[in-house]
Formats: sequence, C-alpha cells, structure tokens
Amino acid sequence: MAAGFSPPLLEEIRSRVDMVELVGQFVNLKRAGENWKGLCPFHIEKTPSFTVHPKKGIFHCFGCGAGGDAFSFLMRQDRLAFPEAVRLLAQRAGVELPSERRPEAADGKLEALRQLMARATEFYTEALWGAGGDKARRYLEGRGVDPEVARRFGLGWAPEGWDHLLTFMRGHSVAEEALAQAGLVLPRQTGSGFYDRFRGRLLFPIRDGQGRVVAFGGRALGPEEPKYLNSPETPLYVKGQTLYALDLAKGAMRERNRAVVVEGYLDCLMAHQHGFTETVAALGTAFTPAQLALLQRHADEIVAVFDADAAGQKAAARLEELTGEAADIRSLGWSVARTGGFVRAGHYPVKVAVLPEGHDPDSLLRALGAEAFRSRLDAARSILSFVMAQALAEEDLASSRGRATAHARVALILSKVPGAEEATALARQAARELGADATQLWIEAQQLGRARLAQGRGERAPGRAALPTVSAAGPPPSLAERDLLALLLGVAEARSALLPGIEEEDIAHPGLRRLLEALRGAPDSPAEALMAMLESDGERGLLASLLLEERQWPDLQQQISQLQRRYEIRRRKKRIRLVTQAIVEAQATGDPSLPQLETELGRLQREAQEVRELSLAPAAGQPAPGRPASAPGSMTP
Repeated sequence: MAAGFSPPLLEEIRSRVDMVELVGQFVNLKRAGENWKGLCPFHIEKTPSFTVHPKKGIFHCFGCGAGGDAFSFLMRQDRLAFPEAVRLLAQRAGVELPSERRPEAADGKLEALRQLMARATEFYTEALWGAGGDKARRYLEGRGVDPEVARRFGLGWAPEGWDHLLTFMRGHSVAEEALAQAGLVLPRQTGSGFYDRFRGRLLFPIRDGQGRVVAFGGRALGPEEPKYLNSPETPLYVKGQTLYALDLAKGAMRERNRAVVVEGYLDCLMAHQHGFTETVAALGTAFTPAQLALLQRHADEIVAVFDADAAGQKAAARLEELTGEAADIRSLGWSVARTGGFVRAGHYPVKVAVLPEGHDPDSLLRALGAEAFRSRLDAARSILSFVMAQALAEEDLASSRGRATAHARVALILSKVPGAEEATALARQAARELGADATQLWIEAQQLGRARLAQGRGERAPGRAALPTVSAAGPPPSLAERDLLALLLGVAEARSALLPGIEEEDIAHPGLRRLLEALRGAPDSPAEALMAMLESDGERGLLASLLLEERQWPDLQQQISQLQRRYEIRRRKKRIRLVTQAIVEAQATGDPSLPQLETELGRLQREAQEVRELSLAPAAGQPAPGRPASAPGSMTP
C-alpha cells in the first residue's frame, strides 16, 4: 500500500499527526486512561467500542474490527485512495512531499473532479462578489444574510446565460465531458454540445467532511421553476450520504454534544448566523442511515426542526426513515429491552422541535431572534413521543372505532421504540388515554415487530447489503499464534532472535501470516509503520488490535529460548520427513545415495531428540508469553 512513498517519509508524516485531533474531527472522543474512546464511525453501535491510542498513532474498534493508523482512518472515513490520504496528511502535518505524483486510475479521476469543482466554485464566488453579482447580493441583503456568513459558506452566483461557466472552463482547457461528469453542464437537446446547468441562480456549495466542494444547490431569484435546482449524483456526490454544512458544524456539534437538523439552505445559514453553529441541512432528502451515522459521530443528541404546518406528517415520515431497513433487522432486541437489560443497537436519541405557526427557522430567527429559536430547541421532545401524541390527537377517542384505530397506531409506534424506559413511559401514557392495558399494547407491539423483521428479511431489495463490518482477515487466530505475533510486534529483541527461525507456513492464520511477512520485510521499523505495508482493512484491523494489547513479558529471555527451541524442532521434523520420503524413493529406485540419506536421517533424529530434551525441563510449568500459566490455548510445543 506504500504506493511509491518511502517508509521514512510515511513514518515522519505519521509521527506528526495527532490521532486524537484527527479522529476527533469525526468522532466524539472521551479520555479512557491513556486511550480515547467513542462510538465507531464505521458501524452503528450504542456503547463505545472505538479506541484511539495517541502514543502509537492507531485506532481500533472492538465491535467491527476496523483498525489502522492515520492513513487508514482517513481512507475509510472519506473513501480516499492511499496516495490522496498521504497528500492530505502531509499537508496537515507540514511535511513536504519530495515531488508531486500524478494520481493514478480511479484516484486520479476523483482528484481531477475535485479540482474541477474547486475551480467552478472560484468562478461562481467571484461572480457573486463581482460587478455582475449585484442582483444576488441584493437578494441576500433582503433576506438578512450577513456578508461574512455568505463568504464563510462560500456562496456563489451563476450568471444568467447559457455558457458562462463553459466559456470559463474552456479557457482553462477543461473538457466538456468532464464538466458533464461533475454535473455542471447538460447536453443540448438539439444538436451537439453542452450548456450550463446553473443559470441565474444563487449557489450554495455542498462540501464533504474535508470541506471540499462536491455539489451545488441553486436557488432561483425570480419565478423560475424549480425554485431549487441541485446537482445530480456524481462520483463525488451521493445525496443520501452528505449533509449541508457538516464541515462547518461538526466542531460545534462535538462541543455542544448536539446536532440540529433543518431543511433548507437559508435555514441553515441563518441558524449559524445567530449562533447555532451545530446546525446542518438534510439537502431536501429523506434521512438515511448514512446521514444519521454522520451525525452520531459528532453528537449524542439530534434535534430535527419542523415547522408547525406539517410537523406531525414530517415527524411520522422521519420516524419511518429512522426505523427503516437498517433498524428493522435489529428489532428482535425490542422484547428484550422490556426487561431493562438491553437497548437495541442503532438507537439514535432523535428529538423533534416544532416551530410556531407560520414560521420556518429562517423567518423565526429574523422575526423573533435567537432566544425564540433556542426555547424551541430546549422544548424538543422524543420523536416517538411526538408521533404518538399526534396519532392520539388525530383519532376520535370517544368512539369505539376511533379507539381501535388509535390502539393499532400506538402499537405500531411502540414496535419501533428502542429502549425499555421510553417504551414503558409511552405505553403507560397511551394506555391511560385509550383506557387500555399497557401489557396488551406491548404484546401487540412485539408481534408487529416480529412481522416487520420477517418482512424485512423476505423483501430485502436486490443488491442491498447490510451495514459493512470489517473481518479480521479470516476466522479468529489461535491464542498461541496471536501470542507469538504480539511478542514479535512488541519486543525488538524477540524479532531479531525469532524471525530467522520462523517460516510463514508455521503460521496457520492468513492475517497473522501476512503480518509476519510485513514484519520480516521491515524488522527494524516501529510496529505501527507496518500499516502502510498491509493491503486489506482486515489485516490493518488485526494489527491494530494486537498493538492495543498492553502485554507484559515476564522471563523474556526464557520465553524467547523456548520459542527458538520449538521452531528449531519444527524445522528438524520437517527435514526428517523430507529425508524419510527421499529414503523411501531411493529404496524403490535403487538410488546409490541411500546410505548418505540414512546417515543424515540418523543425525537429524539424534539432534531433534537432544533439542527436545533441552526444551522439556525449563518449559515445564512456564506460562505462555504475556498470559498466565493456566491460560487456555497458550503456546505449547
């Protein structure tokens, strides 16, 4: 994976990167001894199992097995190729790369698109603040947008006309096909050629987690339809995996441990302008598990802001999104949660904040100020509680038919409750209003939950996979092999003494065998530096898990001697098998070398016996390296 970068260069970059600071941009980390822990950004979990070891510069998740160093983290987090991760971290660490490499293959195509989008952003930004952008600037002034906020968000202006961007890009030798791939131009319906996608619109750049522009949202300033025109999905931009202003909001999210989600670009801008800098916008899409996972990396609480006109309808729809397929496959945990001993994985504490009648966040902030918005956020309630209250309010509880309908709706809502405490409170609340038995509501909800689970299994869309996890390079290794690799990784003296006598075929586990190969190739390098030599996420995760084990090695010299003798015996046994087979073949063919082979066999057998006898006395009763003597699976000859 080194991709042409020298090991000393990679080690210099790695040593200068603060892993806690790097990972902390995406994960809400808390100190746990000399390590830091948080919720894993690579799979959905309730209890933190993601660990960062700042001194070693590595991370590891004990839940899904993901692990690695700073390069590995950035590659997984932002879907980068290794060379791009090296360039970004080198820039961050102030390390000058010896020469610019031309990006290769897919990495080069993505990087070319990013550069193209950056150039388009410059064009649109200059157009907004230049002489031709007065119409857009007047609109922003009329909406109360502070120029400093507009610049912070990188707003731009697409001039009216068919080919302003095209002409600009031609001047920089950018191909029209590349612009089309980036979603910036459209093919003409008659004749050949292309024309600008965005014309006469105020542009809101959409950035990824690294602050790089990947798409645009364009607002018409007149009666044009549609009012909002967004970029299509491209190799850089997947709508359901992006949140507007996340790059600007993630710091405040971690600081306040809260994420505020609004619907519109201007809603988001005005929230930031009034001090609610933990705010993002959902880009006009249904919430997806990927978007929720992005938020969960930075905050424990999510507040979705709805206007009063359609709050109930939107909250109910959002509830369906939150408990869609990804959550359904875990709904078996519902009944267990009733005992108070289990909380379903994937639970997000999402709340609903409802605005006053006739207001959205933009208008409320401009009309009534930050305090009015803050009071609505502080009054936010659980999305499940809100939807259930709406369901009860919409039915005629004075009639038997209305109570029956409400009963069914409440049972459906309860089937989606993730925790025992909230389930109990909601069931009791509903039972009081319905005049029903809370236990009966639970039973019906369990039945619905099981039905939803079965349906989710039977009707999974083709090609839709479950949330990915990282395999630790095959089945779990034996404790003996794991102990051996931990010793080699942790003790330089053990490397120099043992590596010459251990062959790859001595290690059965494929992941550990690959670690041994990498270690043999760089025996003098820090163990963390092996990350760049490993090809798969599973191998890097396995290495990270071994490096996080704080082993003690009592009687180190004796343990090394035992292992040396053990692998010496293995080598001799292997040679004995080969010589024995050669003797059998020589006897069958009358080979004249038979006496010499028999002599060699006798010598090998005597030497093997001598080594075995030497190994038995000191080995008896000794513990396996780093483990107590009674540990099952410890290293034995």
